[in-house]
Amino acid sequence: MIPIVGKYIKLFFFGFIPLFLLSSGSKPTVDYPALKSGSCQFNVTGKYNLIIDGVASFHNSEEEDEWGNSRNNLILNFVPNGNAEVQTIEFVIASNRIAQDKIVTGYYRIKTLNGLINGFEGVYGFADIDGSNGLPFFIKTGGVRILKNHKDSIDGSLEVQFENANGEFLNIKGSFIADIKI
Repeated sequence: MIPIVGKYIKLFFFGFIPLFLLSSGSKPTVDYPALKSGSCQFNVTGKYNLIIDGVASFHNSEEEDEWGNSRNNLILNFVPNGNAEVQTIEFVIASNRIAQDKIVTGYYRIKTLNGLINGFEGVYGFADIDGSNGLPFFIKTGGVRILKNHKDSIDGSLEVQFENANGEFLNIKGSFIADIKI
């Protein structure tokens, strides 16, 4: 009788428990729902707590300074649908990895600005909340990830922190599929 009970106990501890632990592993969570082309969805926390569903667009530009050095910029623009509090959120990604015809996928990190933007390489951005009634928020930390580059759209995500002149913060996290701005 004891050997039979011992076999069942061994089967339980060495068979069913490991099987249960392996089969009930944590599933990855999807942070963002599937988006339509030309749209974005961001969660905003900090001074304001809201969800921004809106229109996402981008365009490339090339700038040349007085010394003949050229800099390629990817400009991402996000405008909410029907949310009167948020006017616009915009990012400028200045990089030699971005050309007029090709945007390289990857992570673009926020860089601290200590002066003029001339010759700057990195991500610069601002968020205009409350329109003319409030102070604009300027990017402080985080980054923008370009996940896919299509001919006329780019898929990406961002997780950034903004700060205004009063020291108030906004944390914005979300994803986008930006269409080319014509």
